[in-house]
Amino acid sequence: MDGQIEELLQLGQQISQQLADPRVSTRYLAHFAAAAAQEAAAASSNRPRWPAPVQRVFDGLQALGIHTQSRIYHVASSYYSWPLYQRALCMAAPSPAHLCKLVVMENRRWRAHAEPSKYPPLANQQYYCVLVQYVETVSTGAMTDFVRSLDGGAVARKHFNFRLADADTSLALTGYGKNGISPVAMTQALPVIMCAAITKLQPPVFWLGAGHVDYKLALPVQTFVDATGCMVADISVCS
Repeated sequence: MDGQIEELLQLGQQISQQLADPRVSTRYLAHFAAAAAQEAAAASSNRPRWPAPVQRVFDGLQALGIHTQSRIYHVASSYYSWPLYQRALCMAAPSPAHLCKLVVMENRRWRAHAEPSKYPPLANQQYYCVLVQYVETVSTGAMTDFVRSLDGGAVARKHFNFRLADADTSLALTGYGKNGISPVAMTQALPVIMCAAITKLQPPVFWLGAGHVDYKLALPVQTFVDATGCMVADISVCS
């Protein structure tokens, strides 16, 4: 059995390598776009079966004008007990590296400044949302450097200590529970940072939470960046 698993894993790696070829990647994107448009046209019939948070995400995609370029997947309730390669296979994702998540990072040394008008709106925030791959992790040091760069380093490094926000805080800020957090239609408009490694994916499509633990959202990387105006920064490292 172990030999069979090893063969399957090698096959998966070979498929991922072929999909990363620019010519194949272009065809994959065309296939993804056609499927997304078809599914968007059928959304009115699928919508009643979606949990309320997923409907909210879809409405947010519509507001951004990208619902016809996005796909929503319903996954098994056992999804998070599977290894990454199996999760990728069940949604026809090109590789485990294409699976991403949104995490809420809290600056636990944050302080409100007496003259907030001195700082750019994206600088000196208590909370930031970060889109990161499951195969990578957020580098808090690199994140600190990036956030400090937003205001030219006006806030001293001693005032930064980024850590994952607790589940209750994350829910209150985003409106979505664990393993379902989406950057679309959040309760509060938090700054979103996409890890630069995601922009290097081939094909350039990524998967993330769709509002509910059993639903996932996929869309082209550049489509999301253009529609949301999210920041992109090199703030992740291999797990």
